Formats: sequence, C-alpha cells, structure tokens
Amino acid sequence: MHVAGPTLRALCREAAVAWGLVALVVWVWHPLLTMLGVCVIATRQHALFILYHDAVHGLLARPRRLNDLLVNLFVGIPQLLPIHVYRALHLVHHQHLGTERDPERLLLYAGQPWAYQPLPTGALVRQLLGDLLLWNNVATALCYVRERLSGRRRLHLPPGKIYPEFWVLAALGWGGAAVLAWRFPDLATRVAIAWLLPLVTLTQAIQKVRSFTEHGAGGTSGSWAPGWFGRLVLWPYHIGYHREHHARADVAWFDLPAAFPDREGRPGSEVVGALWRR
Repeated sequence: MHVAGPTLRALCREAAVAWGLVALVVWVWHPLLTMLGVCVIATRQHALFILYHDAVHGLLARPRRLNDLLVNLFVGIPQLLPIHVYRALHLVHHQHLGTERDPERLLLYAGQPWAYQPLPTGALVRQLLGDLLLWNNVATALCYVRERLSGRRRLHLPPGKIYPEFWVLAALGWGGAAVLAWRFPDLATRVAIAWLLPLVTLTQAIQKVRSFTEHGAGGTSGSWAPGWFGRLVLWPYHIGYHREHHARADVAWFDLPAAFPDREGRPGSEVVGALWRR
C-alpha cells in the first residue's frame, strides 16, 4: 500500500481552503463577499480537478481501489464527477490524441466553435459564454449519452471499474445533501450558491480555457511556464507540463520538473494569443 504524500497533502489543503470559504460565505452572507467567494472557490475547485487528474492515472495511491476511494472522497463526490466516469474518457484521449476518436474532439467540443486554433472575437465570445453559462456542458453530456446509447460507438470506451465503497460515499455525500436540502432549505440554498454555482459556471470556464491552451493544430499538446497568478488560476500543480505529461503519463505532478529539467514552455502572458485571433 502506498499513498503519494504531496498529492494527499495538496488535496487536504485545497479542500480545506475551498470548504472554509464556503463556510465563510454561508455564515456572513453578504453579496460582495459571496461574489468574491464564488470566484476564489472556482479556482480551488479547478485545482482539485488537477489533483484528481493525477488520480485518473492511478498516481495518488496504490492499490487502485485506495486511489479511487481517496479521490472520490475529496473530489469525485463533492464535484459530481466519479473517477470511473472520467477515467475511461481521459485514457482514450491519451491513446487517440487529436484524432477523430479523441473524446475531446467527439464530446468536449462537439458543436462548439473551437477547433484547435485561436478564435475570432465573435466565436470566442460564444465559446466562453457557452462554457460559463453551462450550455456547452449540457451539450457535452447529451452527446455522451447519445454516444453510449448509439450502435456506432465511435469512442470504444473501456469499461470503468466501480468499487462497492463508491456507492457508500455517494449515498453519504449526495444523500446527505438531499437531507440537508429537505430539513434546512435556507442553509442548503446558501451552500448551493457557494459551492454548486461556481462548480457549474466559473470552474467549467477555467477548465475549458486551460484545455484551449493544452492542445493546438492537429491535436498536438503544448506546455506552459506561467507566473504565480497563472499557477494559481489556470496551471496549478504543474499541469502546464502538458506535452511532457502526454509523453510520460506515469510521472506524478510533483516529479515532472525533475523528470523534464530542460523543458521549454510558453509564458503565461501569451494565453490571450492562444485563445483569440484578433
């Protein structure tokens, strides 16, 4: 049995900050603090998703059952994306990067303006508003359901392993949330605004912007060397080492700098040019 200490400590830290901010917003309940809190909580939810990404590759803990239990506890249940759902999609993305069978091409950007290149102003605004206002995520989910029900099965997803303890976590987490909403509707409404509102809006937009920067024409992967603000918001936990990650998906986030000491990445200030074709 083994647990990656840096990743577990980072999960504890990010979850404590995110849920501490939720508690502060719920307790004070002032419009200005709520707006500020939602913005900061979104960045920490995104950071938790980056750590979750390491667990998708089984880099949080061994055996895999412990890996999945821990990441579902910290991220999969509270952020509504159990690891077995995303793992199959992400591993196929690694196998078929940039091809017609890449889930990012088939699902994540289905029917959306972005096509692995910077967008003109109008198309970029439509793309970002669709991500921010949840519409693109709903379209992706519907596309996923149609793909799973279709006889064509272009994705060829491997079956996801679901361990029994997932259902216990789901019952405690999602069932507890339902009981909270029933018994204390005012409190539940505040928690939903503080946690779920950023999760389905700003967090999704941040994730999508980061995704824009990770892949270019032909589905190639790119790397970034951001400053402190970029590392805080868009590229936490060395996710900017994206080309390197595709080369060595078995390297944990905290080992990437040592594994690739000579790598070169674009400065974070170039992110606008990666998104927008003036």
